[in-house]
Amino acid sequence: MGRKAGRTLDERRAEWSARWDEVKPAPFRLAREVVPGLYQVRTRGSRCYLVVEDEITLIDSGNPGSGERILTALKELGRSPDDIARILITHYHIDHVGGLPEIQKFAPGKTGVHIAEAAHVESDQPLPNPFQHPLLAKVIQPYLLRNDPGRARVDVVLQDGDELPALGGLRIVHTPGHTAGHISILFPNRGVLLVGDSMQYKFGRLMLPSRLFSEDMSEAATSIRKMAGLEFDTLVFSHFRPIVGGADQRARDFARTLAVSAAS
Repeated sequence: MGRKAGRTLDERRAEWSARWDEVKPAPFRLAREVVPGLYQVRTRGSRCYLVVEDEITLIDSGNPGSGERILTALKELGRSPDDIARILITHYHIDHVGGLPEIQKFAPGKTGVHIAEAAHVESDQPLPNPFQHPLLAKVIQPYLLRNDPGRARVDVVLQDGDELPALGGLRIVHTPGHTAGHISILFPNRGVLLVGDSMQYKFGRLMLPSRLFSEDMSEAATSIRKMAGLEFDTLVFSHFRPIVGGADQRARDFARTLAVSAAS
């Protein structure tokens, strides 16, 4: 008792934190497995994903301040930032790219962004305001300027159909609408489609992306119809729980409603 009583509060807190990291059950961990090898990580205001193999692929990076959470998730999985071989960004909004400069300080992997948005990520200027309503955009602008993450490095510009070696091969699917350069990511050998913000999943229903933050709703509907033509079993999102099992049929049913709406 005497030895423990002599330790500082910071030392005791560090020990308690380390012990909790070792024993905490799955619901309390930052990294949760969606399908074998693909983990969802709770970041600030969004979700990112880790493809965990011999090397690691990070998809998105959350809001500014999310870097520490991603590093903690890697530690939970027994891995380190040095294992990150590549970083893919679905689109330039701050809740997806905000943690990128933090992660790039620790991770050697190359960062890929769609060619339509690479300039936003690498610019010394603040990220574009995502709000589509002029009044809301004006109200939120001071917050965005205070929290802008600053420029990040872009090593590779991505385009529709690009393929990369992760989970047996992933394919870049250009899905504009939410933003001009939004990408989704298909893992054909695992039957997984990661859609970022190109769709919503609320109250058990698939929906178009939020009008508040989407640049072109007609283009968004076209992208959903494009995705509905792909083969996948699991659908994963940036802000909603995944659909595991029969997800492609649900996407096709949803896409048909969009086609009817467009024709009427």
